[in-house]
Amino acid sequence: MICHHVACAFGDVGAWYYIVPPPADSVALLPFSLFAAVNQSFFMSLLFFLSGYFTARAHDRKGTAAFLRDRGIRLGIPLAAWFLLLNPHVEYLARRLDGGATGGYTAWMRSHWLDATGSGPLWFVFALLLFTVAYVAWGAIRPADAREVRVAPLPRHGQILAFVGASSVVAFALRLAFPVGTTVAELQLGYFALYVAFFALGIVAHRRSWLEQLGPDLVRPWLRAAGVLVVAMPVAVTIGGGEAAGAAPPGPDPFLGGWSWQAFAYAAWEPVLCVGISLALLHRFHRRFQVSTPLGARASRSAYTVYILHPFFVVAGTGWLAGAPLDPLLKFAILCPLAVLTCFAVSDVVRRAPLVRRVV
Repeated sequence: MICHHVACAFGDVGAWYYIVPPPADSVALLPFSLFAAVNQSFFMSLLFFLSGYFTARAHDRKGTAAFLRDRGIRLGIPLAAWFLLLNPHVEYLARRLDGGATGGYTAWMRSHWLDATGSGPLWFVFALLLFTVAYVAWGAIRPADAREVRVAPLPRHGQILAFVGASSVVAFALRLAFPVGTTVAELQLGYFALYVAFFALGIVAHRRSWLEQLGPDLVRPWLRAAGVLVVAMPVAVTIGGGEAAGAAPPGPDPFLGGWSWQAFAYAAWEPVLCVGISLALLHRFHRRFQVSTPLGARASRSAYTVYILHPFFVVAGTGWLAGAPLDPLLKFAILCPLAVLTCFAVSDVVRRAPLVRRVV
């Protein structure tokens, strides 16, 4: 997440608070575009999968009333705080850096506070709240034995292929109405085919004990397919005239939505990468990181706070490096690890505050 937004800041490859576009003669656009596209293909869907997995487990353990109360605190309070307070301050910081804030802090807030409210990167928390309510409502009409945890076989390759095909078609159809970059209530609905599906799969994975059974025979073919498509994507973009080709035709990027082979190719490319990379990461972390070190445990407890606070560090770091006579790729290489380390160090302190501890 942090490095993805650093790439947005220095590569101008997505919406972000403060962007320093790469020079026209820089070779950074293609690697930044590929890096952002590969990240986008899996990392939010994987977060929804994990959220679905732990949502089902927490609901089973706590019961509906306690579960909803806990989610209201852990999701609702950070979302409200970000929307009303933190997002305007990130916007103010970004506008100070790009010269758009005049008249001082108080004057800017009086004039722009309402326009600067928003969910920002906490759109994920907003979506997760919606998914959680839908899950509880669906569970209320399902028989009790549907929530039973049992060992059931992993999906076969043919079933995964069918899932990839169905996700591709649904994403393509969604992007006819909501091309990538189009938002409704700050949600990019063009990506939600995989988000909804992976949240549901996380619930099923918990119910059927899939993670305990995941092995290399299922993982390797899909990871190899993902690797092939990563290499193929720059070729497809160059042939198809996408923005990352460096000479995009006038008008909308054909890969982002519409009746074009490019839009369908992108919609089909994403789920293959999502499945391949997600399976590999789930297998590796479930098998190799069952026992956490003290430092790893602290970092894990701080991860949610890092997610909430990281825009401040990315924006401030981008402003710090904006005028440096360095290639954007080198700026990325400097800021990415620095922002990660700083975010985790600060978040480890912030989450211990009495008023914060109960929430995050």
